[in-house]
Amino acid sequence: MTEKDTLLNKIYELLTDTDRFAVLIEKFILFTVRAIIAVLVFMVCRKIIKILMKKYDQLNGKDSNKSLQTFSRSILKLSLNFAAIMIALLIMGVKQTAFVGLLGGAVLGIGLALKDTLANFAGGIIIIVFKAYEIGDFIEIDGQGGSVHGINVFATTLNTIDNKRVLVPNGLAASHQIINYTKNKMRRVDLLFGISYDDDFKKAIKILTEISESHPKISQQIDKTIRLRELANSSVNLTFRVWCKSEDYWEVYYDVMESAKLKFDENNITIPFPQMDVHMHKTEIIDK
Repeated sequence: MTEKDTLLNKIYELLTDTDRFAVLIEKFILFTVRAIIAVLVFMVCRKIIKILMKKYDQLNGKDSNKSLQTFSRSILKLSLNFAAIMIALLIMGVKQTAFVGLLGGAVLGIGLALKDTLANFAGGIIIIVFKAYEIGDFIEIDGQGGSVHGINVFATTLNTIDNKRVLVPNGLAASHQIINYTKNKMRRVDLLFGISYDDDFKKAIKILTEISESHPKISQQIDKTIRLRELANSSVNLTFRVWCKSEDYWEVYYDVMESAKLKFDENNITIPFPQMDVHMHKTEIIDK
């Protein structure tokens, strides 16, 4: 007798055995009803989760910490969705002990398979707890700079200067150097100006001082440094260090550069630049 015949005989015995067939039909109907109820309950839970998320957003107004709000919102939403799935599985008849064992095995398997994801989750907690950066800060992570748009459970979203959206894993952010350009209210603008040896460097320093005193966004309360820095090979280098608010950094930077060039030109102060001198030597050609 072949395997096919054996299978057909078992099906025939099942169909002819009315008691067993009735029990099977009853179990199938019960499972189907539970599955339908579980799906309906899950859909209702999803609706409730959406309502709770809206309520959460309303309770956390504009005065709350945006970074902590978005991160905690991600965790809350993830936890509620997980609870909804667990409720649906229990309604379908999955025993709690079996569910706990299945959950333990799943956690172990997922932990091994998604160790980078768990590292991103841990990185997110580190970022929030230690306040490495917040939404709106301009930061640089591993060479990638941008304004922080959001911080969720696994990643940080940056908007670059040219309006590109970059997703940086939290694990990468937590394990690499983070430069926060806006964390401190004040920032120093460091510039270096080179002038010719033939020019009066004191006059150049006076011009730069006047520029620093006339600019409305350069702090006059914090000491400025405008001094002769070094006697280089082809120029006398002047250092220019002033302070401004972090959000005004680039405006001050470009304004000073432009003003210095214009003022130097007006006062005949030369800014040296690399050049090459070519000497032509005449040679006599002797006809033989």
